[in-house]
Formats: sequence, structure tokens, C-alpha cells
Amino acid sequence: MALYKVAPKNPYYFWAVMSIVMQAHMSDSKLSCTMYLPLAERMIAKMVKENKLEGEAELKLYIMVLEKSGKRQQALDFVNGLLEASFLGTPGSRWNFYLTKKAELLLRMERYSESNAIYRQLLLDDPDQWQYYQDYFTSMFALVDINWTPDETTQSVSCDYTVELALVFIEQGIAREEAKSSKKLRGPYLACLELLQLLLKRNHSAASRLASPLEQIKQYFTIFGDKNCCFSDISNYLYMLESETDKFLADILTSLGLNGENTEDMLAKEPKIMQRHVCYLAVSRRLGKHCLSHQEKLRLAEELIHRHREGLTLGTDLLTTDLQYSDNYCLLAVHLLYDAWCESGDQLLLWTICALLESALKSSPSNFHIKLLLTKIYSYLGIYGPSVGIKLELRHIQFDTLGYMCFHPALKVGHYSAWKSVLTEALLFFSTNFKDTSEYIISAYKYGSFTKVYEFVQFRQRLNDSLQFALLNVEKNICDLILETSNHQSAEKVLTSMDIDPIIDECKWEDLRDNRDLDVMLTWDPPHSCLTHEQRHLSFTEQKQWLRLRNLTVRALTAAMLLPALPLSHESTTSQAVNGGGTNMCDALLSLHDQLKQHVEELETEHTCERRYSLQGPFCTLIYPFVTGRHGALLLQFLRVVQCCFFLQDDTGKLETSDLQMLTLEIDESMKLVIGRVSEGIIVEGNGQQQFSASTLTQAVLAVETLSHGCLLLGVCDKLLQPLRPVTGRKKSKKKEETVQQAVTSVISITTTQLLSEFSSLLVRMETFAQELLNAVSADAISMEMQQLNLKTTPSSDMIEDVWKKAQFSYSLSYKQIRDVIETKRKYLASLKPQSSKQPH
Repeated sequence: MALYKVAPKNPYYFWAVMSIVMQAHMSDSKLSCTMYLPLAERMIAKMVKENKLEGEAELKLYIMVLEKSGKRQQALDFVNGLLEASFLGTPGSRWNFYLTKKAELLLRMERYSESNAIYRQLLLDDPDQWQYYQDYFTSMFALVDINWTPDETTQSVSCDYTVELALVFIEQGIAREEAKSSKKLRGPYLACLELLQLLLKRNHSAASRLASPLEQIKQYFTIFGDKNCCFSDISNYLYMLESETDKFLADILTSLGLNGENTEDMLAKEPKIMQRHVCYLAVSRRLGKHCLSHQEKLRLAEELIHRHREGLTLGTDLLTTDLQYSDNYCLLAVHLLYDAWCESGDQLLLWTICALLESALKSSPSNFHIKLLLTKIYSYLGIYGPSVGIKLELRHIQFDTLGYMCFHPALKVGHYSAWKSVLTEALLFFSTNFKDTSEYIISAYKYGSFTKVYEFVQFRQRLNDSLQFALLNVEKNICDLILETSNHQSAEKVLTSMDIDPIIDECKWEDLRDNRDLDVMLTWDPPHSCLTHEQRHLSFTEQKQWLRLRNLTVRALTAAMLLPALPLSHESTTSQAVNGGGTNMCDALLSLHDQLKQHVEELETEHTCERRYSLQGPFCTLIYPFVTGRHGALLLQFLRVVQCCFFLQDDTGKLETSDLQMLTLEIDESMKLVIGRVSEGIIVEGNGQQQFSASTLTQAVLAVETLSHGCLLLGVCDKLLQPLRPVTGRKKSKKKEETVQQAVTSVISITTTQLLSEFSSLLVRMETFAQELLNAVSADAISMEMQQLNLKTTPSSDMIEDVWKKAQFSYSLSYKQIRDVIETKRKYLASLKPQSSKQPH
């Protein structure tokens, strides 16, 4: 307003108004409705009264304020007055703001007859606008439900208030399209199907007046079957065919002319015929016709592969950025082979799928559906797709919506460098979100696009509340703790740079939202096999459980690192507690330990088997391998050892030697279980053949992570116990002090030595186990097993051999990076061992 007083221009005035509206958006509903919105309304009303509104954005802002205030009648009056006059210049506009806003307000105010009349007129002007049809049907059936009939005051309103009138209106729309010699619009035909569906749900007798579902869907396929959108358009109406599905499919196949006996007659000669055949196959799968025997699925997949390869000849003139016409043949074949794998567990089918997709990707390098499928299938085999050339090339918002396709697979197979890289790149996008959206908001203010200001603020909030953002933050912390800590000093620096307060949980659990795009992958499965709303919610809950596990882990590690080495005297301990020192942090560590223990127990109870979603669904988290591998139990035992070391400083009787011995035995048992799971080997026997076990690789990754956390906590123990170690080389001034020192040493040294000895042997055993695993699954061993498997493959063995070479590279890279981390942790241990004999300065 200061700017407006200096230079009375509308933009400055409405900047102030929009700022008040945004304050209303950020405030609670009571304050918003009683102060901010009424103030904004009065300010704009003043400009309206003085006839000072100049731009379209100012008119829309006033309507927005009135709608947020719940004053729909006042907004309608404004629309009928000043707004109508402002938009009369574009009566035939495709996006007629005046009419659409008026119809929307009338529909919300339940003035259905007037709303229906406007939507009817809008559809006459633009018969391909689907939202108009939906609102038209809503208002029409509302009038039918209340038995509305026109009276003297509404005689002039031309609305369809009965089903019969709606039928006539829709049929007239189709008649106009049928009379066209040019390109037909899809809207009227889909509207007829939608009306039939609504009438059947209501058991309305007027449904018999329309053509049957079979006739309507056949008609739609005949006109639009060569369009990519045909399947998605009719898929929601296929269930209405009921017992006529076989007749429908037979009629379509006959019309295609691809059911000849000769192989040549079975192949499409034109791209449009090929697209129709692909749509036919997709509809067949949606109707459950791909629920075949194992051999029948393989035969049909082989036929589709042949069609795909022959169909590539029709796309020789396409650009590399274009998708091949026959790509969907390959994708359909892949879905069939995946179904066969789910039933049989034959891993060679997965290798065949990868070979097919790799071959298809060479012909159609821009097909992201192939890339997404390859990334997922490779992940099932323990291969990280981007490391073998499958580049998803995520940009901007895709880090939030599709990032789950990169983050999880990299961690699962131990590609630490790629994991760190993708985490850093994604977090860079989220961290610049505030700056970027601020610039967008400033631009919206500058150019008067006030409605966009609200949208940009919502967009920013959506990213801030993203589950992916919260998960990336904590995963990056764990990544740094694994990769950037070669000794305890570096671990302290890493944790200090994170600036984590272990006492305060900064994650806003109630505000988290799932922004993942789980519909990006093509699917033609029957409705019962598609990803359901319940599965989406289950996946979201599972992701939050994993986030909580990682959150508690990082906070517990931070609390342990912040434990100060307190002196033995009780007075000093009390002083530290008063000043908010180590005692409070010890309490925080105890609390986090209990929370983590309870959470792990809940996960063990809930995740008794590995979850698997549909092919187009999300990845499962690592909760199941985490709980079955006993990594949670081992981490909790490490935390308890830190607590024991802390209590050794204070003569409170909280620790007995027997407690430490029992804890050491528990750690030894947990270590044996962890080693046992990882020692199962990456080559296992299954279905009478050798197979690659990706789960063993995941167990190795989790074991390395547990090793890393154990090293860090051992460093904490070493630092806590430093004041209790005997000091040599310094002359005692008093004999009494020497006696006290000897007494303390005699009480504590046995326990301390036992603790350090047990941990040293624990880490040595982990190191030995990792080395044995690397020796057993070396690059030469993998290559030899691949040669043996290669002898059993089908004619496409060349492509499968290429895929296996990529697999060998990925596995070798996984174990190389796992070995490098283990070597780093061995150096960590080596840096701790000499400290027991060092003299403090």
C-alpha cells in the first residue's frame, strides 16, 4: 500500500490485496473468515464501486475472494454484471470464462436448471469438452431426482430436465458428427457411453432406447481404434459387455482381417491396422482373455514378439525421438512373460524379458515405457538399471514423482556412488524449490496473474510436505555416515555438519503426502489385477514406516555421538545435567532406543512375508529383509552397549558385569544370524536350475550398513571409556591418588577390556565374512555361471548374453563398492585400536 500511496496504480493496490488473501490462506479458518477475507473483499469492492478495475486478473481475484468467503450469490451477481460485460468480446471462445464460471457457481448453488442450460450451450459450441458433459449429466440427473418442471418464471430456460431430453441432445450430437466428412470428435460418442452407464446404474428404463454397449463400443472402435487413446477411452465401459465379450472380440478380429492361416496374412501392412490390432489385444487382456496356461502364454508371447520385429519395418522412416508403431506388441509380450514368471518362478523368463526390452530399446530409444519396465525388471534381478545404460533422465518435478524408480534400486544393490549421486541431485531440486517458486510468485505478482500466486504457493507446500523429500533427507544422512566416515573424527564432523537435534523430531508426520506417480507405466491388466487404492495406501504406509525406521536410526546415532565423556565425580555429573549436558542426551538416547525397539517389533509383527505389488506398482521397501536379517536387533544391541559404556563413568550401579556379558552373547548370536543370511550366496538353486538371488545382495548391503553403524558406536564407546583407562608415564603426587586410581582400574578395566575385545572380534568376524563373500561371488565365478546358463537359453541367446554381461558388470560393481566400504570400516577400527594404549595429552 505504501507504493500505491506514492504512485496510485492498480497493480500496487492489488499486490496488497493478494498478500492479504495469501495471509488468509496461511491462517486458520476462523481468522481467515473474520479478518483477512472480509478486508480483501472491502478493498476490492471499493475499487469496483469507483469503477477502477482495469484488468481481467483483478476481476478474477474478486471472484476468488468472494468464493473463499462463501458468498456465491454475490459472486454470481458480479459475474452477471461487470464480468459479463468484460467478456462479451469473446462469445465463441473455447475457454469461455464468463459462461463456465457462471455455470460452475450455479451448480454449486444447486440452481440446476440454469446451470444445465449453460452447459448445454457450451456443449453446442464445444462438443469435445469432457468436463462439460460430466457437469451436464450431474445437473440433469439432479433435476430428474427432484422432479423439476419449468414454470412461468423459468419458461425461457432451455434446459434438459428429463432423461428423454438428454437422450435427444446426445443423439443429436452424434448425428452431427456422423454427418461430417472430416475428422470426427470423440466427445459425443463417449458421452453416449457415459449416459448409458449412468442409466444402467440407476436401472432406468430409458437405457433401452440407446444402442447396446456392444454396438456402441464396436462403433467407437471402428471410428477411433487406430488412435492411441482408444483403449483408455473405452476401458471403463468394457464391463458393460458382460456375456457379449467373446462376440465383441470376435467381431473386432474379423474386421481387422488378421486371422488368416498364412503367416503373411497375420501381419499388419499399415500402421493404422497395427494400432487397431494392438488395441484389440489390449482390450482382450483387460477382459481377462490372457488368463491362459503357462504354455499358451509363452506361445502368445512368441507370436507378439514376431509381430513386433516384423512391425519395425513400417517405422524405418521414423525419427529416433519417435516411438515405433510396434512397441506395444513387445510390451504386451513382456506382460505375458511376467505373468508366466509370477506363476512358475522360472528366472530365465526375467532374463528373456530384459533381452526383449533391450532389443526394443535399440529400435525405439525414446520409449520411456520400455525404460521404466527395464529398470523394474533389472531391480528384481539385483541389477541397477542406470549403471548398465538405462538412463531415465529425470528432471525437475520428476525427482518427486518418479524418483522412487532410482533411489530404491541403487540402495538395494549397493551402488553407493550412484545412490549418493542421485540423492544429491534430487535434494538439490528440493532445496532450490523455495527459491524457484519465490521467483514464480514474484513474476505472478508482477504480471497480475493473481490466481497463479495461490497455485505456486500450493505447489511449494506440496514439495515441502513430500514423503520423498523427507525420505531423501534421512537417506542422505545415512549415506554420508556410511561413505564419509573413515575414523571417529570424520564421523563427528559429518554428524556436526548435519545439524540434527536428536531430541526434536522435525518430521511433520501428519502433513506427509505421497506425490509418487504410480500410473506412469502402461498396464492393460483386468481391474482386479491393477494397482488398487488400498494397495497405494498400503505402499504409502510402508514408506512412512521405513522413513520412521531411518529417522529413529539417525537420531539415535546422533544422540550417541553427542554423549560427552563425563568425569567420575557425581558433582560434575550433576552440574552437566543442570546445564543440559550429557545426562539429558543419555535420556534422549534411552528414549530413542525404546522407540526404535518398539518400532522394530511392530515391523517384525506386521511384515511376516515379502510384499509384492503389480508390475506397474511401486517398489517394496527394505523392511522385510531388514527384519528377517536381524539388522534391527543388532543395531539395538550396539546402542545398549553405548549406554553401558556411559553408565560405567558413573558409580550408580546401573551396570553389572553379568549384563555386559549377556549383551555380548546376544550380539554374537545376532552376528551369526546376519552372517548366515548373507552367506547364502548370490547363486542359489531354484526350480531345478541355478538362479541369481538378489535378496542375498540386499542382505549384504544391509549388513554393511549395520557394520558402519557399529563402527560409529564403537568409536563412541572408545571415547567414553578414555577417562577410565589407566594413565602411565606420569608421576603421582600422592600415594592416596595412586590407590584410588588402582581401585578404579581394578573395578573397570576388566569390563572395559571385555567390551572392546568383544567389539573388535565382532568387527573382525564381519570383515572376514565380507571377504569370504567377495571371494565366493567374484567376477570370474559369475562369468562361469553365466556360461553354464547360456547353454540352456532359447534362440535369442545373443541378446541374453549381452544382458548377462551387463548383469556381470552391475554385480561386480556392487561387490566392489561393498568391499570398498568394508575396507574403509576396517580402517575405522584400526584407528580405534591404538587409542587404548595411547597416553592422553
